[in-house]
Amino acid sequence: GGEVRRDEVCHTSRASLMSKAFEAQFQRSGPASPRPERESAPVDAASALKRFTEGGEKADTMSGKEMYAIVDMLKREHGAEAAALEASLLKVKRQLDKKIMLLDWVGEHVSPAAAVEKPRRASLADCTNTAPPAAEAAAPLATAADAIKRQQASRSSATQEAAPAAAKPPAEDGRIARMAALFVEGKDALSMTGGEMFEVIGWLKRLGHAEVEDSLIRVRLQGDKKTQLVSYLKRNWATLPTAAAEPAA
Repeated sequence: GGEVRRDEVCHTSRASLMSKAFEAQFQRSGPASPRPERESAPVDAASALKRFTEGGEKADTMSGKEMYAIVDMLKREHGAEAAALEASLLKVKRQLDKKIMLLDWVGEHVSPAAAVEKPRRASLADCTNTAPPAAEAAAPLATAADAIKRQQASRSSATQEAAPAAAKPPAEDGRIARMAALFVEGKDALSMTGGEMFEVIGWLKRLGHAEVEDSLIRVRLQGDKKTQLVSYLKRNWATLPTAAAEPAA
């Protein structure tokens, strides 16, 4: 009985010692002895920006801390404009696109050199290296321009050749004046044909009344054009050379 009691006491003592050792170890590694926090060095925004504007570094080498430091510096120096830039950057998802946009803004508002050096995505021409030289690329454009000029010159000469044939002789003007007199005297304007309407307009233009065509162009319906044309004739009939408008024999 005594030996059993002695074993129990020894077991209890060992358990107590292990518990105390565990508590001591927990205290050494617990909150009582926190790890020292690593202090990050502040970013010199001006020097960082100078690397990209004058040093020629690419936008993709800019760190996130440098980007935000540069934005803060710009906000202090440029106020509302830089604040608007920050709001625009928040809408961009890709970090690289933010940096490119930042350098573009700096190139436009601060340093023109910043917007020059930025990464661009490779195009098909870069991969195949088949882009034609500038002189060869410009040749088709010059050929097309020459063809357009020749077409315009041809149309101009054709118009000049057709102009004398299209000109109305004085006798024709007399016929148109007599026709116009019928509408001034009361003939229904809607009975005027499209050909008659354009003949009257051309006759008025030859007499120096080009404004009538400009006003009729704004009218959409054909019937309204005829009505307004007859109204114009009635208002200005006294000033028109209507001697030729005598009724035909």
